[in-house]
Amino acid sequence: MRWIMGVIAAAFILSSFLMYDSGSRGSGSRGGDARGDYAVAEINGRRVMISTLYENILRRMDGSGRELTSMDYQVALEEQIIEHQLAREIRDSGITVTDAEVDQAMREYIDMVFPTRESFFRHLERTGVKIDDYRMDLAQQIIRQRFVEESLGAVTVTEEDAMEFYEAVKNLFFRQSPGYMANLARFSSEEEAGKVRALLADGRPWNEAMSHDAVTSSDIIYVTEEPVFFSDMAFDDRLSPMKYIDIGVASAVFEMASDDFAVGVKSERIEEQLTEYDTVSADIRALMQQQKEHEAVRDFSIGLLGRANVVILAPSLFPTFEPDFQPLVDDTEDTSAVGADSDSE
Repeated sequence: MRWIMGVIAAAFILSSFLMYDSGSRGSGSRGGDARGDYAVAEINGRRVMISTLYENILRRMDGSGRELTSMDYQVALEEQIIEHQLAREIRDSGITVTDAEVDQAMREYIDMVFPTRESFFRHLERTGVKIDDYRMDLAQQIIRQRFVEESLGAVTVTEEDAMEFYEAVKNLFFRQSPGYMANLARFSSEEEAGKVRALLADGRPWNEAMSHDAVTSSDIIYVTEEPVFFSDMAFDDRLSPMKYIDIGVASAVFEMASDDFAVGVKSERIEEQLTEYDTVSADIRALMQQQKEHEAVRDFSIGLLGRANVVILAPSLFPTFEPDFQPLVDDTEDTSAVGADSDSE
């Protein structure tokens, strides 16, 4: 359930305080239009005001200061459509929640976030939230969670699906080229690189040579604390001076670029190897599960968009709007709250 509500919240459930205008809000030049506040669309018979879209766009932009485009307004409108239609369908579903279920959810939340029940109630008092209002919002969230769960259904990845994916991509993602584990240090001074090379040639361990008093740390560009993997191709290219040195032997100082001098030590030969399916099967299933969940949420949001009755009152503001359009809502965006039914707006 955490993934369902997390993705839904990130995709299109905005704030419980987003409002469609009912005639009581706004006037003047919101949205940058000389006519002041005005209706730009109707969703299921309820007006959407330019000021509402404008405020939501500014929230998304987070002070970037760039010029607004019609695409910004269309994305904001889609968010409003999805939020309103979702609230309507939840209400029509007839899903209810008992006081006992709300109590249980509240106890779980308090135990997870607050050290004591008293600290939770002090928090409500500081933020000016009444306990009855909190319980009402929590009940709405539980109802919404159940509705979304029922709408999306179970999302599963079979062993056959995971194996098929592995076979298709194993040479791209799970086959490691041959190469060496090696340490590498780069310096802006050839003299400093030479000091390290001398210490290594004298038998000093890698980390001891790197931290020796004779080495000026300000001249170090890059250094590995532990050996890292370099493929054979690297030793045919930028690490070519290290290609023929034996394991455990420090390379001569070599220049990788202007004012970039390096010294390295190979520590282990790594032959080409293929990671077996059993080793990565859990990661593959998790990846495929995430993809299927994303697709399920995407289809759900498209369905909400398609079922809403939308009338565009300002077509110049939404030049690409079509009844069967694909949503432009950015479903990676983080939001701060899960919205409630907006019919009270």
